Amino acid sequence: MPVDAHRLSGVRSITGRLVEELLSRPGGQSRPLPIAIALGVRGAGKSALLEELRTRCEDIPHALVDFERRDWEQIQPRELLGHLAFDLGRQWRQFGRIAFPRLWLCMLVLSAPVELGDRRAALRKLRDLIAKNQPLERNRDAIVDVVKLVGGVTSGNSLPGWNEATELLLRGLSWYDRRRLMGKVKAMPTGHGNHQDFLIEIAKHAHGDDEDRAAVDAIICDAFLADLRRAYSGISGTRRTMNCLVLLDNAHTKGGQDFLRALAEARRHTPDEADPLVVIATSRTWNPDWGESWSMVTAHPGSDREVRRNPEHRTSGLDWPVPRLPAHVETDWIPGQPDNRWSPWYLLELGTLSSGDVVDVAAAHDVHPTSRLPRFLSRLTDGHPGAVREVLQTLAARYEPANPNTLREALYTKVVLDDGSESTLLAQMCDYLLQDFSTASRQELVTASAAVDVEMLFHKEILDLRNPMGEGPLFKQLADQLWLRADPDDPSRYVLHPWLRRLLLRKLATRADDHPLSWEKVHTRCRDFYEKNGRVAAARYHDLALENVDAVVTHLCKPLSAPHAEFDVPTAEAWLAELDTITAAPNRLVENSDPYTQVQQRVGEWEGDLETTVAWLVVSLWLARDPLGDPGGTLNATIESGFHHLAQGRGRGSMLLHERAERYR
Repeated sequence: MPVDAHRLSGVRSITGRLVEELLSRPGGQSRPLPIAIALGVRGAGKSALLEELRTRCEDIPHALVDFERRDWEQIQPRELLGHLAFDLGRQWRQFGRIAFPRLWLCMLVLSAPVELGDRRAALRKLRDLIAKNQPLERNRDAIVDVVKLVGGVTSGNSLPGWNEATELLLRGLSWYDRRRLMGKVKAMPTGHGNHQDFLIEIAKHAHGDDEDRAAVDAIICDAFLADLRRAYSGISGTRRTMNCLVLLDNAHTKGGQDFLRALAEARRHTPDEADPLVVIATSRTWNPDWGESWSMVTAHPGSDREVRRNPEHRTSGLDWPVPRLPAHVETDWIPGQPDNRWSPWYLLELGTLSSGDVVDVAAAHDVHPTSRLPRFLSRLTDGHPGAVREVLQTLAARYEPANPNTLREALYTKVVLDDGSESTLLAQMCDYLLQDFSTASRQELVTASAAVDVEMLFHKEILDLRNPMGEGPLFKQLADQLWLRADPDDPSRYVLHPWLRRLLLRKLATRADDHPLSWEKVHTRCRDFYEKNGRVAAARYHDLALENVDAVVTHLCKPLSAPHAEFDVPTAEAWLAELDTITAAPNRLVENSDPYTQVQQRVGEWEGDLETTVAWLVVSLWLARDPLGDPGGTLNATIESGFHHLAQGRGRGSMLLHERAERYR
């Protein structure tokens, strides 16, 4: 079927190779399949991915559940299984109708909530029903009596809709299933003692403590999977050429986590009986259940985790992998590899569009691939899918190629909100991303954004955080909600997601000067801390954020002016690394002001040619590295000239300066 290429930007490998691999039934047989989890921060495109999958799989048995709708955050697995069975049990053109006799029997006996009534009478009636083994519709009243006796569908506390469920059970099953439904009690997941008694015992414990409820949920999940296995076997199973699909959105809720845990436990109980169920879920937080074989990005480097690794779990030979990227799907799912190479989870991280993906998204708004706009979007948002689409909708109609500054103007333009207040697009997007944090935590995040990495969350004395890293939930919230990233150059160092940090820094820049944690005060504290600990480049980073250009120029001129010291390749590499670190500093420069004018105003007056060149280079790079600082690239010529000028007569290391200049040609 045709698909919208722009909607699939960044996830084509999931909607293509991965789903096709999971849904396929080689030789018409079921095989062990992992639960696929798409992880991502707010706006990463998780819900859009599931909607796309539902559209593509509309002709096969499927169900879509959003745990953040219909008050389902706390739904119990047994209730959710009923909803899934209703959806999967509809009439499908090729696949027919899937029956769930075991599941419905459990549901009818258990219902919810139950208060065990006359246990002996319930057992007696249940035994009578089983002994008759007659078509179910002939025993409707007897079944209702059983359910009454165990506090079922007609009790005052029962869930709405179960009367209809009883009628559907009587009418909706095939003749074969109706005929033998009660006999299926003998095929229910085994328990101790009499099987009829076993059903009543389930009812008794269904609302016990957490351990009892989890055990019951796993048993009912067993029944659900057993029905699916039967539906895909025998003559009727031959026309069911693809597995059925369950899509679970926002499975980070309690209801979602409970269901995933029950499903994984049910599959663990029957390792030799594969089922035809494909489950793809989304989550914007980390689930502790995954920690038995997978690592969060914030897992402590070098920790000895093999001691508690679950030997039953498989990650295709990878030791404690972090969630895989969509680009890994093609190699993770090569045809012919063992079916159980991932178990019970296969984690995928969404949320970063490549520059090519951003071009695809922009093309949907009739933006030419060679336009400056896609490159600007990619740099501004770090490829955050929701941000790319939101900003693009605002900019596409206003962008004037002849005037790149229209990119900034559109983002800084204030709009009137429904409550009468004014806000900018960037401020609204920041509020959207921070809605999972408390008001106090939001303010702490704004303060912490001043630091280049999350190390400052360790130091309460610097940022005045009420919840520093080792004492409170702030760091844990950031980790659990996937807002931390490992530095590619130093895996032991973690930073905030660049898009979130950019938005937080805009809020920090708007704090009043008399605020106890204003821009000036926070960056000064950070500067002094790094200076005290001998991390000079980091200290100069905060100096530049404070517009203390003199300190930065003085520091960077030392290797270039040291007498009798050759500016060789190692020296040049170290110097460029420091230059990159320092000029990545944030700024609060004047919005919508001409970039070249702002550089002139901050360079200052210098007597020496070297200092003047370094000053122009530093300030130009500082402004140009901010996507909002120079969206038109007007400073590129100044930067290129500065590198070439510094390279003159500098020894063998000068070649690296010439090479760096070429980036700005």
